[in-house]
Amino acid sequence: MRISPAGPESSDLLSSDLLSPDLYEESQYAVRNMHSLWQDLRKQDGLPLQRTPDGQEFFAALRHADVFEVLNDPATFSSAYSTMLTVRGDGDVAAGAAIHLTDPPLHPAIKRVFTPLMTAQAAQRLERGITDRMSELFDTLRGRESFDFCEAMVTLPMTITGLLMGIPQEEWAVTGRATVRAMGGVDAAESERQRRIELFQAHTTIMSVLGNVLEDAPPADSVSGRCPATAEVVGDTTGRDVPLLNAYAFLMGANPTVPQTINQMLIMLAEDADLWSWFTRQEETDQRFVDEALRWASPVNHVLRRTTGDSLVAGTEVPAGSLVSAWIASANRDEEVFADPFRFVPDRSPNRHLAFGLGVHRCIGQHVAAIGMKIFFDLWRKNVRSVALDGEPGHLISNFLNGVVCLPLAVAWK
Repeated sequence: MRISPAGPESSDLLSSDLLSPDLYEESQYAVRNMHSLWQDLRKQDGLPLQRTPDGQEFFAALRHADVFEVLNDPATFSSAYSTMLTVRGDGDVAAGAAIHLTDPPLHPAIKRVFTPLMTAQAAQRLERGITDRMSELFDTLRGRESFDFCEAMVTLPMTITGLLMGIPQEEWAVTGRATVRAMGGVDAAESERQRRIELFQAHTTIMSVLGNVLEDAPPADSVSGRCPATAEVVGDTTGRDVPLLNAYAFLMGANPTVPQTINQMLIMLAEDADLWSWFTRQEETDQRFVDEALRWASPVNHVLRRTTGDSLVAGTEVPAGSLVSAWIASANRDEEVFADPFRFVPDRSPNRHLAFGLGVHRCIGQHVAAIGMKIFFDLWRKNVRSVALDGEPGHLISNFLNGVVCLPLAVAWK
């Protein structure tokens, strides 16, 4: 969905339905009302009770304090069911096996398998390689005055995570496209049948690529190379392929955040002359800019939890077994935490954004992602003299991922 720096107008929606894909369309009307709806719901007491089209009830946490409480208490708000509202019923097929669908003590045990690859120090060691690969990608664009950034840069996230994942470079393009499609967005021109077919094909493509990688004995210092160890940690006896499920979890966690944050920022830089002027005057990109970009883009709209016992949140009694959706995109615009939240402040500090999650489930790849974004923005500043939109961006219609699928740019190169 399009993010407007003008801020939300008064909500005129007749329903507070947070799931309807229609609310996440790319029209300006839908954008204004989605943020208005979140803002209006934040002002209400307690947690709103919502209902899915199939009748499943769920509570919605929208204020920063409430989202913080839900995400910071895995003992009460379990991840071992699903992280997406679109996955309900018996829960996710990877529940209890994949790193993001487990709770302590199993979750930290799985995380320890991969932590040596993901520390701040490890990320710094990756910096040179990421810079070289991303520079090569920039070179393929140099001289092109007009292009769709999403298509031209489809391998952008893989320049950061491809080698870390252990995925061969010849698979980067197809993997990059498939991960965006697999997030389950809706194309208004598609039938429901066609959407389901393409969703199945995307998941099949990813599983095929990762399955081949795991069979080919990937490097021990890659994520795929460490995934086999998760089978022993989980001790699964159901016949599920635990290494494959964890490889899939890492890929799907890594690929959306970086490119979608960059996409949303390029829209801002193309439309805001003052921000572009500020950006070009900086010698290098610092962490404050990256944090504000993450807050602003909030690539993941919500994450889902299920309660393990009766709880009380914001004065609302939440029975055991309830679904609770934590709306990160709403929390990152909470007026109680962020001054002037609908304005992009490039040096905002402090910045308590929740784009990487919180607590034990805070994104394990946050340091790698942050360095990747810094490198991109430094290269963009170094190589681009000016940028403008060359048409209307196309936005993913999804209640889960705030994504851009088409970004036509007009660029003048240095």
